[in-house]
Amino acid sequence: MFRFNYCLIWLCLYANLVFANIVKNDPAVLEDAHLRTPGLIKKYGYPFEEHKIDTKDGFRLTAHRIPKRGAQPVLLVHGLQDSSASWVLSGPGKALAYLLSDRGYDVWMLNVRGNRYSRKHIIYHPLQRQFWDFSFHEIGIYDLPATIDYILNRSGGYRKLHYVGHSQGTTAFFVMGAERPAYMKKIKLFQGLAPVVYFAYTKQSLGTFLAPHIGDIVRLANLVGIYEFPPENEVWRELLYKYCTFIFRNTCTYFIMQIAGVDDEQWSGIALPKLLGHFPAGTSVKSFDHYAQQINSGGFFKYNYRSVAKNRRAYGSAKPPAYKLGNVDCKVALYYGKNDPLAAVKDVQHLRNELPNVVYDELLTYKKFNHIDFLVAIDVRKLLYDSMFSVMKRVEEGEL
Repeated sequence: MFRFNYCLIWLCLYANLVFANIVKNDPAVLEDAHLRTPGLIKKYGYPFEEHKIDTKDGFRLTAHRIPKRGAQPVLLVHGLQDSSASWVLSGPGKALAYLLSDRGYDVWMLNVRGNRYSRKHIIYHPLQRQFWDFSFHEIGIYDLPATIDYILNRSGGYRKLHYVGHSQGTTAFFVMGAERPAYMKKIKLFQGLAPVVYFAYTKQSLGTFLAPHIGDIVRLANLVGIYEFPPENEVWRELLYKYCTFIFRNTCTYFIMQIAGVDDEQWSGIALPKLLGHFPAGTSVKSFDHYAQQINSGGFFKYNYRSVAKNRRAYGSAKPPAYKLGNVDCKVALYYGKNDPLAAVKDVQHLRNELPNVVYDELLTYKKFNHIDFLVAIDVRKLLYDSMFSVMKRVEEGEL
């Protein structure tokens, strides 16, 4: 039996090496994998600006902008472990940020607290525990309002902006709407890509497997001083990139598909090196903990401190309260796929029924559309973005 298992492992490694040698990487793709967002935007001839935004709780965030003076502003907010790079990775003619710029919008891409571009605080250092004491809740009540105000103050008179969020970028928006409903008056249209709030129908995955044990995992991580995951380390990042791009390409692709949903047809060979050059971009252990709590609870609740005394101090109750989705009364458009294990169709439809002003709802027709197809699918413009542009135009013209 031991020899049989040994042979299987050897064959797996050999197959990865053989196929990795067969697949040759375009030097331009490898360059894009190593360029950061500013370099990517400049490489393809678009104007670029970098802005620093201070939040009320002391974080200094970085926003990347493809400016168009006097144009309608659009704010793009990435998902968990992601960054502004996700909106430009696919390149001109495909990536959402470039397409929006081509259509005349003033494009802003936020990097939320804790990712590789937003690791500054006026008091705390990333090596300190307090720096990482946040989840999507703090992103929603601090990062997003600060960013929206900053953009509108520099928009040349616009009082509202378009907001596009992917994954955690949608969760944080719903937190903002629930907790700071006045900001809904500053949103022309919210477009949620793979909106994640409820997890009752989430497919079996690594996340659902670990969720019941997350409390013990977090306590162990904190005990050994781990508050960030994964640690921001260029050596670790380069090692992961090289192993997955040149040696274990097929194995890494397999694991990505298991998490995001299997879709070989829309997965380009160039997507893996580009993706791993920029992802994961870093976040807090608490962020994973808060999502796991949503999976375990079956609802949409504030963070549970696992202590009645701490919950009472924070909320005035023994258990964390639910977010009030009825406060999210701006115009909402939802887009979701049938093959997304992180944003199941029934869960998104449950969310839709909780929101008071959904003006557009689209279950994408392509059956294999998964969680990362929203960003890197080969035909993402035809499958999704053209529909988004149409909805934006209809809202601007008063048809929705």
